[in-house]
This record gives sequence, C-alpha cells and structure tokens, in this order.
Amino acid sequence: MAYVVTESCIKCKYTDCVEVCPVDCFYEGPEFLVIHPDECIDCGLCEPECPIEAIYADDELPENQIQFIEINAKLADVYENITEAKDALPDADNYKDIEEKVQFLNIEVASEDAEPSEIKSNNILLYDNGEIVLNNSKFKIDELSKVDNIIFENTLLDNLKKDEIVNLDVEGKAYHEWAMRIMEFLQKNNFSNVQIRTLKK
Repeated sequence: MAYVVTESCIKCKYTDCVEVCPVDCFYEGPEFLVIHPDECIDCGLCEPECPIEAIYADDELPENQIQFIEINAKLADVYENITEAKDALPDADNYKDIEEKVQFLNIEVASEDAEPSEIKSNNILLYDNGEIVLNNSKFKIDELSKVDNIIFENTLLDNLKKDEIVNLDVEGKAYHEWAMRIMEFLQKNNFSNVQIRTLKK
C-alpha cells in the first residue's frame, strides 16, 4: 500500500504534508504534489496534515480518484523532490473547494512505459546522459545551462506546435530540473496538451 495525492491538491499545493514525511517521498510540479509509490512507507503521517484532505491510502481512494494512482507514479519520475514546506500557490484558497480540477494539469500520462521511438513533430526526449532531443535537434543540457533562458524558450517556441499534443519523454529520473522547466514553460505558454511518458532504459 502507498498513499496518493488526489485532485483536490491541484492549483493549491499546500505542503504541510511534506514537513512530516520521514522518507521525503513527495515530488513537486507546477500545480500539484505527488507521492512516489516506491518510496512511500505507508506510515500515514501525511494524511491528517493535508488541510484539504487530498491524501488517501491507495486502497481507500474514492472511485473517481483511482486515476491518481497512475498519475502519482508517473509524475514522481518527472517532478522534483520536495523536502521542506513552502507557501501554497497564490490562488489556493480560491481553488480548494473546486471539484474536477484535473484539466488544470494540462497533461496526460501514458498508461504504459514507452520505448524510445522515431523522432516526430512535437516530441521532446530528455535522456539521463544529459541530452535533450527536440524534434530533430539535439542539445546537451550542460551547454543549454550556459545560454540565456530566453534563447532556450525561443527554441521551444520555434520547434513546437501549440495546437498539437506535445510528447515529453523522460528517461528514468533524468534531470528533474529540466523536465520541470520544460513543463512550466509549456503550461505558461498555453500549449493545448502535454503527454508525459517515462522511457525504459
């Protein structure tokens, strides 16, 4: 058994739960927290700490929240680890009582681990050897880290189509920081749909 963060957390991101986790198994995205199912020790300390009751044991989930088992598992491989509490999102109080918030994540999570495939339009591949492949262009993360952020963002805008699905494929736990930077950029710039997949090594 593991604990699962559910839909109520979206657009709120209260982090009271993070403070009490003895194994630091929470991961943070732009709009949402998740629990890594392989790191959770089922202690249950986080559940009562959540002020909006967004955390459940996986065998006690409401039927309409079952999809969040998979969402937590997949996004934990993309999001960055969070170990200390921080302020909730600015509009958290406005969103805490809203239902059906999953659309605000603006992502889909592939149901199966994907194999690296032929490079197609609107694909971003993030490898743990430090390479980013954007459509047919290949970059080294070390090199991108030295350029202005505006240059990198313009590269994304020039190579991606907003009205088509963007596939963000991440190998293992490669470069959480860059996966997050890309996701935040896509959401900020209103890309219509982002599908995150974790690649098998």
